[in-house]
Amino acid sequence: MHKIGKIDLALGTVERDASEPVSWHALETEKEGLNTENCNLRAVEMERGEITVKVKGEDYPAPLFVPCIAHPLEAGKLHFLGKPYDPSSYELFDNRAFLDFAGKCFEAAGMDNSLSFVTTLYDGSRMTISRRLHEADFKDAHGHEINSYINLLNSVDGSWRLFANVSGIRTVCYNTATANIMEGGAECKHTPNALAAFIAHFPETLAAALLTHKGNANDYIMMAEIPLTLTQAQSFFTALVNKGKLSTRSYNLVNDSLLPLFLRGKGCYGQTAADAYNAVTEWYTHNSSNEANAPDGSADQRKREALAMLLSDKLPETIEQGRKAYMDYLSK
Repeated sequence: MHKIGKIDLALGTVERDASEPVSWHALETEKEGLNTENCNLRAVEMERGEITVKVKGEDYPAPLFVPCIAHPLEAGKLHFLGKPYDPSSYELFDNRAFLDFAGKCFEAAGMDNSLSFVTTLYDGSRMTISRRLHEADFKDAHGHEINSYINLLNSVDGSWRLFANVSGIRTVCYNTATANIMEGGAECKHTPNALAAFIAHFPETLAAALLTHKGNANDYIMMAEIPLTLTQAQSFFTALVNKGKLSTRSYNLVNDSLLPLFLRGKGCYGQTAADAYNAVTEWYTHNSSNEANAPDGSADQRKREALAMLLSDKLPETIEQGRKAYMDYLSK
C-alpha cells in the first residue's frame, strides 16, 4: 500500500514516465493538460453487485450492494471495491460523480477544472484528486522547493468521508492520505445536501486550508533550523518511545530503525529536528497497521507527539530525559 498498485496502473488512472526515476514517495509524473473531463478515472465503468447470503445451503438476497468493476488484470472476473452499502441510505458516489463534484468545487472558487494527479486507493475502493496550487509553494530550510496541492479524497462506498485539504503531499496511497489529513482540511458525508453545502462553502474551505498549510510549512522550516547531533537524536527517539524503563524492543527500535532513517532516510540529512521528524513519520507510517495510521490511531498519535516535542521549548529537557533512560538501560 505504500506505492501505486498494479491495478491502478492497469486502470490507467496514473501515468509513469519511464525516462524518470520513481520518487521515494511513489509519486508519478504529472499528465499535461489533465482535467476533470479527460482523466482516465472517468472511463472506469463502475457497477453495483448484489449481495446474497447462504443459509443452510440456500441463497437468500440481502438488502446490500457492493461497487465493482471489470477486473483490469483478470479477464472475465469482477473486482469488488470496498464494503457493501445499503442503497436506501446511501447513494453511490462513484468516480464520475466525484470528478463532476471536484469540477463544481473548483468553479465555485473561480478556478478552472485542471488537475495534477488522479488515482485510486485500496485498488479502486477510494479515489483521490490532487491539483497544484503554485501560490502555496514554499522552500524548506535547505532551499528545496516544496510543491503544494489541493487534495480531494473520496470513497465509493461511504466508508471514508469526502475530505479536502492543502498539503505538500500528493495523495497516492493510504499512508500519504493519512499524512495529509493529520491537520486542517474539511470533510462531509456522502449525502446530496452535505455535498451541495460543501461546494457552496468551498472558497472558504480553500482559504482556511491554505492558512493551515502555511502553518504546517512554517513548522517544518522551524524544525529544520534546530540542530541535532546523532547522540541528541538518539536521546530524543528514546524519550519518544520510552514510557518508563527502556525495553530491549524500544532500544532496538531507536538504534536499528529510527537512527538509520535520521541519517539516511528519505529527505533526511542527519543534522536537524526536521530529520528526526522525517524519520519518525517514515517509520511509523510504513511499519504500522491501517488502524494505527488512521486519525487518532497509535502511530498517528506518535507522529503528533514527535512534532510537539521537537517544537517545544522543553526539547533540551526531553533530550536529557532520553539520554538518562538510554544510559540506565546500558548500565543494566
